[in-house]
Amino acid sequence: MNLDLHQGTARLRALRDALSAQYKEEDLHRLRVTIRRMRSVLRSKRGDKARKLRRRLSELAHTTNSARDWDTLYTSSSTYLGPDQFSDLQLSLHARREHARAHVYRMFHSKKWQTTLGRCDTLAGKIDLEDADLRLTPGKLKSRLKRAIAAARKAVERDNDKHWHKLRIAIKELRYALDSCADEAQAHSNSAILRECKTLQALLGDWHDTVVHRQLLNTLAGDGPLNPATPAGSAADELQRVLADQGQRSLARVRKRLRKGVLEAATVNVKGHD
Repeated sequence: MNLDLHQGTARLRALRDALSAQYKEEDLHRLRVTIRRMRSVLRSKRGDKARKLRRRLSELAHTTNSARDWDTLYTSSSTYLGPDQFSDLQLSLHARREHARAHVYRMFHSKKWQTTLGRCDTLAGKIDLEDADLRLTPGKLKSRLKRAIAAARKAVERDNDKHWHKLRIAIKELRYALDSCADEAQAHSNSAILRECKTLQALLGDWHDTVVHRQLLNTLAGDGPLNPATPAGSAADELQRVLADQGQRSLARVRKRLRKGVLEAATVNVKGHD
């Protein structure tokens, strides 16, 4: 999906209005995706203004991280725990979720939000984004594929959170590059790689959520995990176990897909150079 700065800025303002009127998790997700796509557009532009604007958009996205994480933990808790155990945790989860959402509302009324979107409008008016080199040339595609393959090998070898996270980022960057192809024929020829990236991104995203959610559970008492002797602490411990198991299941599916060598095969089949 192609998205220029004018479209992205208009969408961000519309999503801000929607979230301010009624908070919906899906609208927050759309806002975060819009920011990522705008940053992808800016990556194709040279100069300090584009680079600084990418950084400012990243800071806005970072402000929404906590709300997104507590939203998804709340959902995971209601999904994986029984009604009674979820009830034991619900009050604490609700309080943390509301606190995180308040940061999003404050961002919408902040000077940083206003100036960042204003700079998007200004930059969009000064540059012709249609002249931006959005083509994913064979050389660029090979480079991104090799980066993802190298990250996959390290993740499998090292098998730790750090390297699985690096693979998640490499796959995400490859996916967005493929997804934003301006050339319809080019996008069609890369459709198989794109499907594989989407699958891997979803699995790695599921794994990453379990890691983040387990970390958040350790903060529910403020300075550490809840007392396991209490009903809430017992529920949190049970959720920790379920999340750990779910995370390993997701990684097992990632390993299975990587063994098929779809990314390596795609590299061999890419023809041409920059």
